[in-house]
Amino acid sequence: MPTDLWVPITKDISPMYANQFSIGGYYSGLPGWEFSVEGYYKQMKHILEYQDGVSFFGTSTNWEEKVEMGEGRSFGLELMAQKTLGKTTGWLAYTLSKTDHRFKNGTINQGRWFPYKYDRRHSISLNLSHKFSDRIDAGASWIFNTGGCITIPEKATIIIRPDGSIEETGYISRRNNYRLPASHRLNLGVNFNKKTKHGMRTWNISLYNAYNAMNPTFVYRSTSKNDPYKPIIKKYTILPLIPSFTYTYKF
Repeated sequence: MPTDLWVPITKDISPMYANQFSIGGYYSGLPGWEFSVEGYYKQMKHILEYQDGVSFFGTSTNWEEKVEMGEGRSFGLELMAQKTLGKTTGWLAYTLSKTDHRFKNGTINQGRWFPYKYDRRHSISLNLSHKFSDRIDAGASWIFNTGGCITIPEKATIIIRPDGSIEETGYISRRNNYRLPASHRLNLGVNFNKKTKHGMRTWNISLYNAYNAMNPTFVYRSTSKNDPYKPIIKKYTILPLIPSFTYTYKF
């Protein structure tokens, strides 16, 4: 994506580095089950962001003048329960986390902490597998994530330039001021296995996003048809329900 920032190290741009600390516990005393818990804290230095108001489209000259180096932090708690024995296996995992950035010189978000675009407060993953026989097995996974953060204009405002010209533009109070709706989906799959003379043949039938959740890939600001001065936010979905068929031969 053009909004992702990948640049070389220069005399003015220092390499990013991070320190991560974690502590956790693991328990497997219950036959066929495993449980774990882990907490972490991550410090990041020399992270890069575009300055407020600059454009990353067009020319790439003087790009060092368009970016700033700052700091970041990420911390959270991860829980997991896993079933490892029997015809039905799987796991349930939950993560509570927070990630934000700060640029003290004030050119970005007035030097205050703001949530990073990949900050997702809650994440849940449920995976199940069941073996009906040596020939047929099935799997299901359900995934839930809090929406990430983006920056969009909150309202329209007018700029009057010294030459008297008037320009309408969007007003943005802070960086990453809008959180996308939560996303979730159910994936299903069935395998039909058969041993052959020289190996194993498998047919797979899968459904990605089985109940066709219209998760937002991105959102944009628009206006109401009835009131052109009333701003509304619309979402766009790229990956709805997708069936697939796969043939695999192992030898």
